[in-house]
Amino acid sequence: MKNATIEFIGAFFLTFVVAIAVGGGIAANLAPFAVFAVLTACIYAGGHHSGGAYNPVVVVMAWFRGKISAATMLGYWVAQMAGGIAAGLLAQTMPSLTMPLAAFVPDTRSAMIVEFLFTFLLCFVVLQVATTEKIKENPFYGVPIAMVALAGALSVGTVSSAVFNPAVGAMLVTVGHFALPTYFLYCGAQLAGAILASVLFKFTNAGE
Repeated sequence: MKNATIEFIGAFFLTFVVAIAVGGGIAANLAPFAVFAVLTACIYAGGHHSGGAYNPVVVVMAWFRGKISAATMLGYWVAQMAGGIAAGLLAQTMPSLTMPLAAFVPDTRSAMIVEFLFTFLLCFVVLQVATTEKIKENPFYGVPIAMVALAGALSVGTVSSAVFNPAVGAMLVTVGHFALPTYFLYCGAQLAGAILASVLFKFTNAGE
C-alpha cells in the first residue's frame, strides 16, 4: 500500500503538470520542460520506494522482468490510473485553465507510430539504466528516463500529444482532450512498444 501511494502521488503530479500545460497554464514552448522537471523529481523521490514508474506500461515491463509480482503490478495500475483521473478532475475546477478541452483528433497512423516508437524508447531506457546489474543503484537513472519524455514532447507533441503513458492518457480523456477510442488505440501502441523493449533488452543483455 505504501508503494502504491508513492505511485499515486507521482502519477498525479506528472499528469497534473501535463493537464496545466494542455490547458494553457504553461507557455507551449516551455511545457515539455515542465514535464521533464516534474518527472525527474518524482522518479528520484519515489525510485527507492516503488521504482518510480508512474506509467502502467512501465509496470507491465517490470513484471515481465520479474522485478515485481502480478499483484503489485495491478496495485500500481490502480494507483497510477487513479492519479491521472484525479489530476484531470482537479484541472477542470481551475478557472484559469481552458477546460474541458476540445477533442484532439490525430492522424491515426502517424500517432500510433510515434506512440509505439517513443514508448519503446522510454521503456528500453528504463530497462537499461534502472534495472541492469552492471549499473545497479547508479545515481543518474532518473535523468535519461525523463529526457526521453522531453525529446518526445518536443519532437512529436503535435503528432500524438506525446502521451507514452496510459495514466497521462486517462487524464486527457478526463479533460476532454481524447475520445475513448483514441485512448484505447494509444494504449495498444504503448503496450506493444513496452513488450518490444522487454524482448530486445533480453536479447542485448544476456544473463540479465
